[in-house]
Formats: sequence, C-alpha cells, structure tokens
Amino acid sequence: MPARKANDAAHHAIRRGIAILFRALFQEGSGTDAIEEQAVNLTKQIQQNFCHVATGSAVTNAETMSRIEQILRFVQTHWAEPVTLAQIASMQYLSESYLSRLIHRCLGMTFTEYLMSVRLEHAESDLRKTADSITQIAYRNGFKSTNAFIEYFRRRYGTTPGKYRRADVETVTENKRASAVDLSDWMQTLLQYDDNLSVQPEESQMFRSADVNIALEGSPIAQNWRRLVNIGYARDGLIGTVQEQLRRAKQEIGFTDLRFHGIFDDDMHIYQENEDGSPWYNFTYADLLFDFILSIGLTPYVELGFVPSKLARTQYRLFERCSTASTYKSQEGWEALVQAAVAHWIERYGLAEVHKWHFTILSFNYAQLPEIPMSYEDYLEMYCTTWRILKELDPGLRLGGLGAFPNVTLAESGGKRLLHELVAFGCPPDFLTAQLYPHENIERDEEFLHFTTNQLSAPAVLSKDENFAEHFLEAFHQLAEECGLADRAIVIEEWSSTLWQRDLSSDTCYKAAWLTKNILENYSQADMFGYWLLTDFIDEWLVPGGIFHGGYGLFTTNGLPKAGYQALRLLTRVGEQQLAQEEGWFVSKSSNEIQIFLYHYCHYDALYRYRYKKLSDPHDAYKVFRTDGTMRIKLSLSGLHPGAYRQERRRISRKSGSAYDKWLEIGAPAKIGPDDLRYLNETSQPSYEICECVTDGKLVLEAELEPHEVEMIILQRRDC
Repeated sequence: MPARKANDAAHHAIRRGIAILFRALFQEGSGTDAIEEQAVNLTKQIQQNFCHVATGSAVTNAETMSRIEQILRFVQTHWAEPVTLAQIASMQYLSESYLSRLIHRCLGMTFTEYLMSVRLEHAESDLRKTADSITQIAYRNGFKSTNAFIEYFRRRYGTTPGKYRRADVETVTENKRASAVDLSDWMQTLLQYDDNLSVQPEESQMFRSADVNIALEGSPIAQNWRRLVNIGYARDGLIGTVQEQLRRAKQEIGFTDLRFHGIFDDDMHIYQENEDGSPWYNFTYADLLFDFILSIGLTPYVELGFVPSKLARTQYRLFERCSTASTYKSQEGWEALVQAAVAHWIERYGLAEVHKWHFTILSFNYAQLPEIPMSYEDYLEMYCTTWRILKELDPGLRLGGLGAFPNVTLAESGGKRLLHELVAFGCPPDFLTAQLYPHENIERDEEFLHFTTNQLSAPAVLSKDENFAEHFLEAFHQLAEECGLADRAIVIEEWSSTLWQRDLSSDTCYKAAWLTKNILENYSQADMFGYWLLTDFIDEWLVPGGIFHGGYGLFTTNGLPKAGYQALRLLTRVGEQQLAQEEGWFVSKSSNEIQIFLYHYCHYDALYRYRYKKLSDPHDAYKVFRTDGTMRIKLSLSGLHPGAYRQERRRISRKSGSAYDKWLEIGAPAKIGPDDLRYLNETSQPSYEICECVTDGKLVLEAELEPHEVEMIILQRRDC
C-alpha cells in the first residue's frame, strides 16, 4: 500500500475509534467496561500507526502527550507572566525548534497563538465582569502594551475591547461563541466515522397484553389538560391570525383558560408618565384583548408583568421583545399600577368574573439567572407587594406562584426557600405553579454546553428520564406538603417536550405520542396543564421563514395543525371514568361508550439529548429518536353488555395525521401556496376506520403500532 493511502487509512481508523469512544461515553447503557475497551482499542491504533514523531526519535506518543499536557497546564496557570517558548523548552529539556514543531503538530497552532488565546479568554472575561480600564486589563493579562492588546483582541473578536464592553451583553455573547468552533458541528463531523451510528438495530417488536373488565367501577377523570393554553404575549392576542387559530382551538379542543405574558409590556401602552413623572394609565389595548378573550368563552390567566420600561430599575430586554425583565424602581409606582389595572378590570367585567381569573407575577426563573438584574430579595418583595394589593382590592382574588423550571422549583435555595418564606411572611400563594420542561443541568457537561450555546435555544440537556413529568409532579406535591400548602391547586402553566425553540421534533408525530403518554399518565397530578404554545406565529426569537422550523406551536404560522394538535383533538374523547392503564395503553368509559388509547412512545436517543448535531435537513427529523421497532398490543375486554357495537378507529402516524410527514411527501418545499396548504390540511387528518362487531360480553382488540404512533378506538353500543 502506498504511504499516503496507508496514512489515510490509519487516520480513518483513529477517527472512527474516537467516534466510538465518544458514543460510548455519552450513551446510556455503555458501562465503564465498554468505555475502557474502546479506549484501549483506540490507544492500540495510535501506538501501531503513530508511535514515532516525524523526526524519527524514540519518543512515544504517550510521552509526547504527557509533555503537551504539562505545557498546557503551565500556560493555564502562568498566562499573565512573561512566558516564552525558550523558557518552556528549557524546562522540558528540549530544543526550542523541536518544541515549536511538536506544539504546532499537537495543537494545530503555534505556541504564541495558544498563549495569546489563553490571555484573550481571561481578558474578555475581565471586560464583562469588571469596570477596570482597558490598560489595566491588558497589563494584568500579560500583554506588553495596550495597543498590542487592542490589536490581538480585534483580530479575535472583530471589534475593539471598548466597543465590545459597550455592546449588548447578549449580542456580544452570541458573536463570541459564533466565532469559536461549534462543538456540535465537530461532533457531527466526527460521528460520521462511526459506522454503527448509521446502522439501524435489528427490527424488534414489543408485545403488551392485558385483561380489562369493563363492568367494574372506574375512577373519575377530570380533563385538566384541556383547561389552559398559552399564546405567548399579551399584544400577540390582538393579531388576527392568532385569534383565528385560538377560536379553532377553543371550538375543537375546548380550552377554558388563556395565559399570556407581558400585560405591562410597553407595546400594550398601559403605563404612561406625564412630563413631571406622575403616572397615568391607558387600557385601550388591554380592553380589546380581554373583550376578545371573554367573547370566545375563555377565562384570562393574567401574568402581571413584565415591568414597564419607565418603571423598571434596569433596562434588560428579554429575547427579541419589548419585555423588560427587572424589578421596579419604585414600590409605590408598582402598587399603583397593579391596583389601577385590576380595579379597572373589576369595574369593566364585574367582580364575579374577575374572581375566576388566575393572577401571577413574573416567573421566579428570572430571579435565578445571573444575567438578569433581579435578586431573590427583589422577587420576594415584588410577590408580597402584589399579593397584598390584590387582597386589599378583594380577598377572593387569587395570586399564584412560583412558576419556575423544575430544577429551580425543587432547589433548596430556590423554590423551596421561596415557598417557605411566602408562608412565613403571610403571603401564601393561592395556587402553586410550575413550568415543566424535561431538561437536566449536569455539572460534568458545563464545557459541552458552553460550546453549543450558539444554537438558538437555551443550553440544556434533555432528560433521559422518560417519566420526567411523573417524577417532577411527585416531588412538587411533596414540596407543597412540606410547606403546608398541600390543599392548594397545582397549575403547570407551561409544559412541552423541549425548551429548544428550533427542535424539529416539535413538528413531527413524536409530539403526538409525547402528549398522549404524558397526559394519560399524569392528568390527575395537576389541576391545570397549560401547553406551550398555541402557534408558531408567536416566537420569542425572529420567526424564520418556511412552514416547519421546529417551533413550539400546535399550529404552523399559516394555521396548519400539527400532529400534537391532532392528538389533543383525539384526547377530547377520553371518557368519564378510567378503568385500567399501563405503559402504552389506556381504557376509559362513559355511559354507553368505551374509549381505548394506544401509543408507542420512543424517547430521544442518548446522543441527541446532548445536541450533538443541528438538524438542518427536514428528512433527518426522526433520526434523533431510539428505534424501538413496532409495538403489538392485545387487550381482552370482558363485562361488556352483549350485543352489537360500532367500532371507530383513528390513527396518528407518519402515514396519517402528521402534516409534517405529508409535507415531506410533497418534497418539503420551503414555501407553499394556497393549493399546497389546502392539500396538506385535507391529507394530514388522522386515519378513520369504522366497523361493527357483535359480542357475547367479551371482545379482543389487537393493534400494531409503529414508533410515535397513536391510536384511538371507540366502542359504542348500537342498542342505546
């Protein structure tokens, strides 16, 4: 074999070995033995093919890497000192020229470039975190002059240190990270060398069976998942497209309450000030919003926030909106605003109506984020102040809290502390709120997450726990009991399968299976579940073009219902009593009807939980899930009233009920016209089959489900 081809083959073997090792490291079920085995194999490959450096010396690869490790460690601890290559060469008993070549070969950059990179990282941190002058930062981090620092900084970040410091923090962070290597792209490139990643496991089939006695008394079902939906922000509720989709959702799913942020955002124009700084209030837009909500039979769920910019202590804008995440600069001003707004609504709609409403303040999440200037004490004061104002207006008005992510809610220094102190201060929430997104914060992945934050979503790891909702709700109930609030209603005011705002799985029929599973397995654990979000037309970032982009919505921007919406429509048929349930199936009944729901839920695979790649090809949307094969279910029903039954079957799968998959079938066009939209609406409905059967009191139902498939079976007595 020619030398070049041999070298290419060796490099490929090394790359493949690294890919396999990485997969074993991050994938569940790969124990330490598997990881160690892959590490040994990789080491052997390196030793066999690259045991000598280019000079032909007898220095082994292990020895070389040990030297490099020592050098890196030295630079990381002495970057601010006048470190030179000659100094390090002397320490390592090597010639300067040899060491220079060795560093360049191992790091892909010169020693000077690496040293400057380390110094710039520390200097950039000082720019963000201190008020020190540019000159002070330059000399403190080892630069010979201010001008040298400015030039090196400009080359790295594309701007001067002064302009960098003055820039918006969020924009700066994005620019910085965009200039660095995106680890997700690196991993996507690397993992193509792991042949096993592209090989689907052998087709398997799961089998589940059960006997269900229909004659038994079941437990009552409250369809709490139909009580609440989110539209995003108050001003969004005035958009015609949003109102049209909301009317449809109200009619077809039957939501009862509507939640939104930002009633006090500047674009609602409620809070105004005269030239002397005295406040006045304008409820024109708010009246239009609430009039519409009530006109279609919904009840407002009002978040009293964000703070108007003129009343805010600091001007921190959230996302791409005019929402100011801050506490108030004047307690009196906030008290007057809340009192004026709620009093206006009582006067306009009547106290009996406003008693039905739920009130909250800003999510407690904002008091936990270091980049937002709001302390724990600020938040506690804001909550207690708002609680007092509402109770002074009328004791029957309800204020809930704390509305935070699971990790914040359950933290000793977070939600637990807040709820205990609210009770101690005499301001206990009238109902308890949380936001349920199945994500984890894993300390060992901090570096990983740092390199993936340039994706348009919060850096977080999807939980490997398929029953995350169940386990969180159990812990939340326990927390309520510990705080003496076990009698309070629990409202999950936001919930979805992911926090990521550009996750194509939200468009697929995976969402149908996720909703079906989590609703049927957890509906009794909360009094309200508020799905986030009604429509892709609302976005906290700039709404991208195209019909599908991984948005949260149940509808696309142009009103096309996704598979998740179709699942919620099916779930409206759930009966009055639950008879039996196990993983993958659910049986309920009403007076003359039996409802069976079947679902084949497949979780995200281990690698995608870590966001190892960004999905740019819509045809790859299903490649991020485990491949679990088909699921066969056999239910033997007994205790039926003998006679004839009408059997109705509806399915949501990649073949039917999924607008996304129908869109793929027509070529995944970036833009669609009216005819395309009409076709997708017509063809993306759940499949529909009807037959009749006669039973002597027993009936066997069988089904085979593909991954992410949901099936509903309705049995109706014909003699009723």
